[in-house]
Amino acid sequence: MRRRKTRASLPEGEDAARERCLRLLGLRARSAGELRERLKSAGFADEVIASVLSDLGEAKLVDDEEFARSWVAGRQAAGGAGRRKLRWELRRKGISNEIIARVVDEGIDDETELRQAMAVVQGRLRGQGVEGKARARLQRLLLGRGFEHTTVDTVLRRIPEEAEHS
Repeated sequence: MRRRKTRASLPEGEDAARERCLRLLGLRARSAGELRERLKSAGFADEVIASVLSDLGEAKLVDDEEFARSWVAGRQAAGGAGRRKLRWELRRKGISNEIIARVVDEGIDDETELRQAMAVVQGRLRGQGVEGKARARLQRLLLGRGFEHTTVDTVLRRIPEEAEHS
């Protein structure tokens, strides 16, 4: 049975909030928005949260732009995530639209996204055709992974060409 937190058991001080943030950051990098949500759900006051996040930012322990760059690089290395999905994921992590634009839109050009989408498709096809239902499945797969509509259309047009050249 879970205990309900009472006013007396709610954390109050900056030390407790800072310690919680450091523990969370020890597990993996996090954005300021993620830390804010975790502290808020733990019952810390808004003033305490703002102060602790400001201190951690000044100490370069929390840097949303660096977090976003690292997130995008990791997702790119894993392959198969388009710009739309990356923007959505970063927004969910509390990253500002300005940082998202700088990191995603400036960091991933159309050609890079097209290469990634082609790699996803080639990994799925393995010599199979792309007619009818298979084509629709590939389209849903690419759109679901956050590739732009124009990229998906280009990939689906290029598949027969690629098959002829292989």
